[in-house]
Amino acid sequence: MKDRQRWKAEEDAILLAYVRQYGPRDWNLVSQRMNVTLNRDAKSCLERWKNYLKPGIKKGSLTEEEQRLVIRLQAKHGNKWKRIAAEVPGRTAKRLGKWWEVFKEKQQRQQQQSESKKPPAEIGKYDRILESFAEKLVKERRVAPLFMSTPILPPWLSNHGDGGVHRPPPPPSPSVTLTLSPASSVVPAAKPFGSGIPQQHGAVWALVECCRELEEGHRSWMEHKKEAAWRLKRLELQLEAERACKMREKMEEIEAKMQALREEQQAALDRIEAKYKEQIAGLRKDAEAKEQKLAEQWAAKHVRLSKFLEQVGGRQWPLAEAHGRKVVPYETTGCSLSSVVFMTGLAFARISKVGSTGDVHAQGISSSNIYYGLWM
Repeated sequence: MKDRQRWKAEEDAILLAYVRQYGPRDWNLVSQRMNVTLNRDAKSCLERWKNYLKPGIKKGSLTEEEQRLVIRLQAKHGNKWKRIAAEVPGRTAKRLGKWWEVFKEKQQRQQQQSESKKPPAEIGKYDRILESFAEKLVKERRVAPLFMSTPILPPWLSNHGDGGVHRPPPPPSPSVTLTLSPASSVVPAAKPFGSGIPQQHGAVWALVECCRELEEGHRSWMEHKKEAAWRLKRLELQLEAERACKMREKMEEIEAKMQALREEQQAALDRIEAKYKEQIAGLRKDAEAKEQKLAEQWAAKHVRLSKFLEQVGGRQWPLAEAHGRKVVPYETTGCSLSSVVFMTGLAFARISKVGSTGDVHAQGISSSNIYYGLWM
């Protein structure tokens, strides 16, 4: 009996904590592992987790779209709720089955209410025909005894026989009651007069039977009409559910296409970026190669300059004006020879030829200006 009681919030919290720590398995060890007494068996714990506590399960009533989808799937698969629940995200088979039972009971209740509100069959639709027929039948029964009581013999025989013959009193006039209610009330009223009905009244009885059949046909037609209306309503719900499903599928297809286009765009951007990076790397590599080459050329020129300085370093140059400019020895400036060489490197870029005797042929620059002083 404890397993059939309502689950409490504390029990749900214990199950959630157990699942977070140990996973959704070994339900018979919940009390042992959590050190809490849980009066639930393993099956109840599993059903509670699967139908109520599992993440992703929707709570509350079904939306109109879900209801239309369930109606359409139930018409397609029948009461296979596990298969239906696989196509309705967030709803369990147990929840959908319960909803369908409630929905079916509601439909049946509405149908019964509509049948109870149905106006009663028109009574008196053929009453005029039946009343006229009953009156005619009663009149004929009354006329028949009168004809029988009329003396057929001559007056003298009839007078002679009046005193000795005792005539029974005429039968009471019958009360005829005809209606289109149940057949049990019509048949007993017509039976006593069946033998005395003339032949020409058979058509009237046929008319009564036709009226009865017409009434029954009308009643069956009304029932068929209600059933057809209910089926039409259900079909409309199914069509609405199919339309919503197709619309959702179309939206999903459009989203998938848009996602594919985004992925393609991202791939194109990645290719362009990779190509750009490759070009940048090639340009950087070329620039480094050119820089290395220039550095090697500069180093070669520096070596040649150093050798040249070693060759001309022992020669004495007078302090004089060079081309009208004052020349200051580099020793007085506090700069080293390498600094002088570095600062005058641009001038050596214009050197055209170094002779074997050590003379420097430069445009507007003498050897005394370069190797023994700085420009002032």
